[in-house]
Amino acid sequence: MRLLRNILNIVFIFGALIGMYIYYKGNTETGTIIIIIAMAFKFIEVVIRLLKLEDKN
Repeated sequence: MRLLRNILNIVFIFGALIGMYIYYKGNTETGTIIIIIAMAFKFIEVVIRLLKLEDKN
């Protein structure tokens, strides 16, 4: 599960960076949608962490 959480965090970080870049380049609607999708990945990671679905290694 830790690997899954790390992958979800990496997707979130890159998604947020790409979304911010697009947002500030002028296409605010598309940038906002990309950031919201990236946030969905972060929410999934947080749920996994809070429900302690990860193994205890």
